[in-house]
Amino acid sequence: MWADPDIGGLLMMRADFTTHSFAPHVHDELVIAVTEAGGSEFRSRGISDEADPGSVLVFNPGEPHSGSVGARKRWRYRAFYLAEAALAQFAKDLDLHPEALPQFLTNKLRDKRLYERFVALHTIAERTGSVLDKQSELLIALARLFMTHGDPLPTLSRVGSEKTAVSLLTQYLQDNHETSISLNDLAELTEMSSFHLIRSFNKEVGLSPHAYLTQVRVRRARDLLESGTSPAETAATVGFYDQSALTRHFKRTYGVTPGQYAEAVTAN
Repeated sequence: MWADPDIGGLLMMRADFTTHSFAPHVHDELVIAVTEAGGSEFRSRGISDEADPGSVLVFNPGEPHSGSVGARKRWRYRAFYLAEAALAQFAKDLDLHPEALPQFLTNKLRDKRLYERFVALHTIAERTGSVLDKQSELLIALARLFMTHGDPLPTLSRVGSEKTAVSLLTQYLQDNHETSISLNDLAELTEMSSFHLIRSFNKEVGLSPHAYLTQVRVRRARDLLESGTSPAETAATVGFYDQSALTRHFKRTYGVTPGQYAEAVTAN
């Protein structure tokens, strides 16, 4: 279990239980849990059900529930605990009042895309992903959760033509790619809400702000590698949080590792 330093009010947990039972209890936070393997038996609202692989469990703040590993003999899952501060920031990012955030009328959700987003986000946070990546992925995942399964469903502002604002953002990302950029930095720059910013950027560019920033860093890394800079120094110079992040993104883009690329371009 750990608190993410880049997202206030978020506690995260990764567990792999073989024998454990949670007594009936409540959380002040909104609880979201995604089961990766095995499963559990849980009880809430007077109903018993199972958390099985691919399912998403959601418990509203203050909602009593209990659970145990049960007959499956193993429960491997990842969980998010969003306190009032995190939910208030999320409401602001959606242009909603915190008290207007919807509730959830059912605890177990079957939503493959939502499940995959929360697993990906949890994995990114566990390996100390970039600030912009974590904040963006959390916002997108929560937006899908609330807009698809909340009651009542929130109404979002319509995305129009935001070419001027997006042009400002792309220039800012190019000019500051080596620094740690947060979603709040971009929102303040354009005076947009964070989710509207992401949607507008995607519409105009075809990539999320984080994906665009990653491509800027990868292109810059290629230039440095061609000049003889080592992969480790290149990663730090262009803004990746470690060399493994550079390697992962570079190979996704070019099909080879930074070391293989450097060897190829400096062979002669």
